[in-house]
Amino acid sequence: MDGAKVLAQETANGIAGRDVTGEVIRSVAAMTRRQPESVTAETRFHQDLDFDSTNVLELLMRLEADLDIEFDPDTFGAGAFETVGSLSAHVRQVLGD
Repeated sequence: MDGAKVLAQETANGIAGRDVTGEVIRSVAAMTRRQPESVTAETRFHQDLDFDSTNVLELLMRLEADLDIEFDPDTFGAGAFETVGSLSAHVRQVLGD
């Protein structure tokens, strides 16, 4: 998903002005000790970042703290952790839908 589509989707979801994907990217970059510019919405957690289930849990805890939200594990779909973009879409749902 390109930047314009992400911004349009965030505006449509009622969280205009908040760069959710950017916030998720910054959290992922901090956790993986990468430059934020090296992480995109298309970055895949398992294939590109070598995430396992422990890394996913650590990321969720980091996002809860960084974004001041709480995840309900029962709401995660099968594709929620495929890419940074799919996780960002789930975070947008938690924040505003």
